[in-house]
Amino acid sequence: MHKLGVEEWLVSAVMSMYTGAKTVARTFYGNSSGFEVKVGMHQGSALSPLLFVIVMKATSREFRVALPWELLYADDLVVIAKTEEDLITRLNEWKNNVENRDMRVNNMNKTKVMISGERQKPVQKAARWPCSVCGRGVSSNSIQCTSCHKWVHKKCSCINGSMYKVMRSFICRGCSNPVISTGHTSADNGASANLEVVDMFCYLGDMLSVDGDADAAVEARIRIGWNKL
Repeated sequence: MHKLGVEEWLVSAVMSMYTGAKTVARTFYGNSSGFEVKVGMHQGSALSPLLFVIVMKATSREFRVALPWELLYADDLVVIAKTEEDLITRLNEWKNNVENRDMRVNNMNKTKVMISGERQKPVQKAARWPCSVCGRGVSSNSIQCTSCHKWVHKKCSCINGSMYKVMRSFICRGCSNPVISTGHTSADNGASANLEVVDMFCYLGDMLSVDGDADAAVEARIRIGWNKL
């Protein structure tokens, strides 16, 4: 709050709310004895969302970039880049900077990558059963990936000889060479995370698809409506 220029009397008022704060744990056998809360913001407080936004704004203003390249809503982040290298660089900058401020990116394995744009439309809609590598329709001379379950042409599979021998263990190039974070990670997160490339994902309750149309979003809203009915 000091970094953002908030007046001292407001800072003192907020600090007084968090100084010596205590709570109890309610169980089937009754409430526990009181214990002091030293981490996080008050659960259910109307001021907590505002304080969270202030913290994220103050801690990220040194390394975040302007719209539309980054969309930060509460604790959900979208990073947009033109190349894979730029994307990895931006993700590592976020990860390293928040860790330097005693925070962390929660479970990098939940982070997804989506490659969108005009070039993706013919790849996704060229055929009913498109090859996962070239996007053209597959025929009988193809093999199915055991990981993503998509079909791949023999010429796109890099298989020499009979496909029958490897049909139960074949993994396509899209699954065997995912986008990989190459930056340094802290010891508690282990090795660099493998980021899955997806065709669509849900962000803030809405479905985003690789070709930019609204079909997936409309279907999701209809499905939610029927479930509520």
